[in-house]
Amino acid sequence: MAGRRSYRSVKTVERPSRKIKIAKGAVGSATRLTAAPRKKGGGAGPSTPRSVPNKASRRTGRVQKASVAGTNRVDLSAFPSEAVRKLDRSICLACVLDVFTRHMGLSLNTAHLEIKRYKPSLAELNSPAITRPYFTMQSPQDPCPYCGSPPKWHARLAIYRIEGGRTTDALRRELVKALPTSGNQFLILEERGTRQGAFFEWLEKISKGLDLEAPQWLREVCRHYLSRKEPKEDWQAQFEQIQSIRRSRRLERGWEVGKGRLFLAPPLFDELLLVHYLVSRSQKAGGLTLEGRYTLRELMARLRSGGYLRAVGVIAQNPSDAFEELLHLSGGEASMKLHYIVDRSDLLGKVGQLKAFKPPRPSVRGHLIS
Repeated sequence: MAGRRSYRSVKTVERPSRKIKIAKGAVGSATRLTAAPRKKGGGAGPSTPRSVPNKASRRTGRVQKASVAGTNRVDLSAFPSEAVRKLDRSICLACVLDVFTRHMGLSLNTAHLEIKRYKPSLAELNSPAITRPYFTMQSPQDPCPYCGSPPKWHARLAIYRIEGGRTTDALRRELVKALPTSGNQFLILEERGTRQGAFFEWLEKISKGLDLEAPQWLREVCRHYLSRKEPKEDWQAQFEQIQSIRRSRRLERGWEVGKGRLFLAPPLFDELLLVHYLVSRSQKAGGLTLEGRYTLRELMARLRSGGYLRAVGVIAQNPSDAFEELLHLSGGEASMKLHYIVDRSDLLGKVGQLKAFKPPRPSVRGHLIS
């Protein structure tokens, strides 16, 4: 999205352990996996996870067994939906084993131990460019795009990101306490960023899949924004009875629903105009809002005449400067923490299942590591 900026500095919170570093520039143009020096005594493999108590309140995150052996599903239904994000990363174990055994000279047993100890960094998880041995899975039956290995050699990392704040911190701590600790199935990472950076990432998240040619997207963005602003309200249920969204002439703050209409106080309605503009401004000239299409100059004039700019303390007269000040109202440089839970159980399960198999030789697709 135009105008996005990155405000990240990364801090990793994890137990001391031997790590595998993945970086570009291995043999040929392949990804290099480097094993750290081994300590005496070796490391224990994954053990059977302890059971999680069934008694969990609605306000507590849970870990539930999935139908696929060796994987868990972290239940984040108790969290505000707009404060959490889930993504998957697929990794080819055949590519990793090929580098370890054929290029680094490790034994197969040692290579399996190194994979079990692998803990991905936030840079790998958040990188927009997918590099080997990670790949984007189009279908569960597709072979590896690098070495051509079949699906049984592919593992999945499930990543859950939770925005820090008053509405999520207590729930997150309870969830982390309930996670199995045996075998290092779950990796807990922490990233320090800014509220403005998180706001733009949220905008990008809700913008994916929107059809800006269909007017229904305006309603969807309204629901997402109100869910983020007031997470305790069940906005999904509210919007089932809402037919239209209007600016209230009576309310000074907040909102109310009456006769199928959602009435928003002027400041809240104007915030929605800005959000709609941010989502759609690159579609055509200007951006589409609940009041029609506005250019930047027209939008700033509308917010100024309605008293919104004065109410939030924006004093700049130039539309571009006023727009920049408004973006800082999303939180600006105020610090916030992003918490990641990385589910490694599928990776550990696949390594255990494949221990008795010799990794396949790369096909023609694997010329990068030949």
